[in-house]
Amino acid sequence: MQGLDPLATLKDEHSGILRLLYSIDRQLGWLESSGPDMFQRILGSMRRKSGRLSHDLQVHFQRENALYPILEKRMGPDAETVRVMRQEHQQLLDRALAVRSEISRMVVSGDSVRTWGLVALLQELRGGLSDHMSREERVLFWLAELWLSRVDRKRVSFDLSQMGGRSNSSLKRSLSP
Repeated sequence: MQGLDPLATLKDEHSGILRLLYSIDRQLGWLESSGPDMFQRILGSMRRKSGRLSHDLQVHFQRENALYPILEKRMGPDAETVRVMRQEHQQLLDRALAVRSEISRMVVSGDSVRTWGLVALLQELRGGLSDHMSREERVLFWLAELWLSRVDRKRVSFDLSQMGGRSNSSLKRSLSP
């Protein structure tokens, strides 16, 4: 990974995470239109994917921390955007965990009828995550291109490569088509 553009790497991770979220969303549609024979199977898959989503988000946000401190330092007093984006990470993780918790509740209770809570939670997560990642790519990464030196970018690339060995293979799987 060293030598690759760190911003492109993080954008690729965004795409993989959003694909995983949209996959869960599609499965919710299948759940709502399926019979009882498919209920447990679909919910089980949704629970696995929501666990993977929570984990992948956590790993991704840790990886973004290779970029944020350097960018904050370079931007100095103008780094409020970076701080806001960092604060949103915990809110998004909390939303992802709420989705997983609701799916687990449905599995335990055998509830295939009351899906509105899950629909609302998924909608909130999808909107928040899509907005956050879009702003990161359009604003924050643009600021990084303006403010970071070539040495800074190499440092971020190196840090990402060092984290690569620690990140779970599920993040790499969600990046696969």
